[in-house]
Amino acid sequence: MKTDGVPVCHHVPLCVPTVKKAKLDGPQEKFNTYVTLKVQNVKSTTIAVRGNLPCWEQDFMFEINRLDLGLTVEMWNKGLIWDTMVGTVWIPLSSIRQSNEEGPGEWLTLDSQVIMADSEICGTKDPTLHLVLLDTRFELPL
Repeated sequence: MKTDGVPVCHHVPLCVPTVKKAKLDGPQEKFNTYVTLKVQNVKSTTIAVRGNLPCWEQDFMFEINRLDLGLTVEMWNKGLIWDTMVGTVWIPLSSIRQSNEEGPGEWLTLDSQVIMADSEICGTKDPTLHLVLLDTRFELPL
């Protein structure tokens, strides 16, 4: 099917990450954290939640047209003047399961460093003691 000479893609894969909760190492008064998710040039952010066991249960949706990239997950601690990164994790899109059902999620260790290749993030290193619970899936086409 074409519209105005532009081919229409019948199925753009839809990546549906759910940021569930986190276990942060440190006193609860130290944390007021939020999570950012980035794929390609699209970025989404959760609300900020106080404490060392924050719970977001927030769903996101990203249309994906390059499966060779990854989902970058960053956790930030809100500060008075600037925010500081708590940790980051990179999930290759090729490793994400396909399902129409939200799953229990997976606890991932946040790392303190990203690994770059050709100005693209390709991984993370230097684990922290912080964990984030994420459920990530691709919606199946109807």
